[in-house]
Amino acid sequence: MADITFPAHITVRRQPDADGLPVLTAETTVSPEMAVLPLPPGPPGEPGRRGRPRSTFRKMGTIADAATRPLGLGAEDRGKWWHRLDDNGMDVWTGTAWRHSPDAVGPQGPVAAPNTIAVTETVHSEDLIVPAVEFSGVGADQQLKVTVPAGQRGPKGPPGASGTISAAVDYDTETLPTQGGVFAYSKATRKFRSAPAPLGFGPWSWFQEDFAAEQIAATNRIEGGTFTIPALPFAWRPVVHGHMYSYSVANSVQSAEIVVRLHHSQGQIVATGLGGSGGWMYLPVFPCYRDGSTTKAMSPTTDFAIVPAGQPANLVVAAERIGTGTGDIGFSNAKASLVVFARPIG
Repeated sequence: MADITFPAHITVRRQPDADGLPVLTAETTVSPEMAVLPLPPGPPGEPGRRGRPRSTFRKMGTIADAATRPLGLGAEDRGKWWHRLDDNGMDVWTGTAWRHSPDAVGPQGPVAAPNTIAVTETVHSEDLIVPAVEFSGVGADQQLKVTVPAGQRGPKGPPGASGTISAAVDYDTETLPTQGGVFAYSKATRKFRSAPAPLGFGPWSWFQEDFAAEQIAATNRIEGGTFTIPALPFAWRPVVHGHMYSYSVANSVQSAEIVVRLHHSQGQIVATGLGGSGGWMYLPVFPCYRDGSTTKAMSPTTDFAIVPAGQPANLVVAAERIGTGTGDIGFSNAKASLVVFARPIG
């Protein structure tokens, strides 16, 4: 603690003791104004003893007087009290003894209005995991909001009955099924639907010995073979792929091109290879829809190169000369291949 300085009056007296030795006595007197000044607090003391936990204060009933107090109470009954009718007092059990407070209980108040609780909102969500209850309102008129979380996942139920996919709300019934079609999902409509097979119906294929033998001639066209697709129960369009050898003399005015035509030698073109000259060239054949030298612009509703339902179709393979030359062209069946799919229409 810091030193305290204040004005004071000091009186010193000198008196001899019984043996004649001097004894000094000092007296200090402060002014009344200084005497009433508060002293500063000292250092904090040691912590006191920890008190007992607070008990629940519960009214247990009424008793006539001290003689009718309940018996057999222990420490676990601390905080219980009884209304003493002889003096309107309270008898409180402290855990070890009784404590009486006379006239502590006043007269009974008026009867309160009946309490009502109205449930105003119930919130339920599978994402909520903590329950909650909130009361609001004034007096006996109370409102209740309840949050009900999802419970524990239950056991797996029995398998349901099989349904019809075409009856589902997310199935596009405006797109009709096609022969050999597949089940697909449309990002545009966000619905499932029937769709044509990616490559169509089939395939049919032919290789090497199925084609005509190698031939070179100074002609406009050398036929490599005619291949028949049987009648199908739906309208369709050929999708043709392959690889074949073609030949043309080396000059600047002509080349040879592999061409696949529908039905006959002058039919609509459904596949071609690259035109080349200068010797034998092994080139791919790929879908190309052409009428003579004019390539057709195609769409799902185009009626070009369509084979009607119930009718067979011939695919005629040939090496054809293009340009203004009159020199030799050729076709070879070595490693020749043809693969055909039938893409349904409608």
